[in-house]
Amino acid sequence: MAIKPSSFLLGLAVAWALPAISRVFRPLAVEAAVAGMAVADDVRRVIAEQMETLEDIAAEARRGRRARGGAGHDHTHPPPQQRDRPAPRVLT
Repeated sequence: MAIKPSSFLLGLAVAWALPAISRVFRPLAVEAAVAGMAVADDVRRVIAEQMETLEDIAAEARRGRRARGGAGHDHTHPPPQQRDRPAPRVLT
């Protein structure tokens, strides 16, 4: 298999250009990683704040439940009245 001079020169050019391209794109990649980490930290902070809010709401609901009697029943509304119904007839 013969080596073509154009392929050889192209290989040399790529070998020479790759480190130069790497020097240019590395700082960009680092900045992109820094920005991504900042966004991830912000998302974690927002999620933590929302979880804290939900925990506060749940704690307030537990306190309200205990203050009303604790059984979890709504004591503000009486149970519906039972109607007097005749006993069902049994067919024999």
